Amino acid sequence: MKIHQISEDELDYVCAVCLDPSVGKKTREMMEGGMNDRLCWIKNQMKNGLEILIVVEKPRKEKIRYKWAGLITHAELAVHGLVPKGLLEFLPIEYALEPIEGESMLFINCIWILPPFWNSGVAKSLIESFVERAKEYGGASVLAYEGDRWFGTTIKYMPFRFFEKFGFKEIATDGTRKLLYLDLGANDPPTLVLPETKPVENSNRTQLDIFFNSQCPWNRYMIEEVKQNIQRYPEICVNLVNTDDREKILEYGVSRGIFLNGEPVIKRMAEWNEIKSEIDKIKLAKK
Repeated sequence: MKIHQISEDELDYVCAVCLDPSVGKKTREMMEGGMNDRLCWIKNQMKNGLEILIVVEKPRKEKIRYKWAGLITHAELAVHGLVPKGLLEFLPIEYALEPIEGESMLFINCIWILPPFWNSGVAKSLIESFVERAKEYGGASVLAYEGDRWFGTTIKYMPFRFFEKFGFKEIATDGTRKLLYLDLGANDPPTLVLPETKPVENSNRTQLDIFFNSQCPWNRYMIEEVKQNIQRYPEICVNLVNTDDREKILEYGVSRGIFLNGEPVIKRMAEWNEIKSEIDKIKLAKK
């Protein structure tokens, strides 16, 4: 098992992890545009210090059981002659596309391990390597999940207790995620910008604001799902808010999520069924 820092010429590794074999054909098609946006965003942010660490190993001939994808050959996962097992993406906190403020520290955008390699030490290796880099900055932070789950699923994506094992401490929460901080001796802790209800113009139509950015291709999945289903709700006015500009994030206190009539109802990426549930609550209240 080897940790490798991805160069701009090796972004195929990122595609292989973000759109792994468990992502079905229909979903993959919905996310293609988002993946292209992500790759462009990565290239731009590499100029600002974004780095991606990946764990790789030599391909083997045997078959492995892949959660949600069945049995596949280990070697089928190979990219550039090596099998990626998981990645950790980080950048200076000043450029993070999240509702946080801070300086002189690193921020973890995401850490994802491919399902066949869960509970095998891959995440531990990545975080330990990251912490060594963060020592040069004096600190590190991350927004990690607690009771609420990423996309409302049961997947334990970036659980806060994992980071606590490596010395990260909770300093704030928005009810969905916890802001964790690892003090390495050089900075003040970051702060979390909380979402607030925004005034909307009086209208007979319900306003649905979808917040998204280019950091993750699943943003595009969220948008496409809404587009495919919102036609059943002619009373809904949809507004897409791109938060690639940090000023938008600091204005609204959310980077990805859903506002209904100016009220933040989901402070993360959401599936259509979750959004529909919130819309139905409003319809019921109006009766």
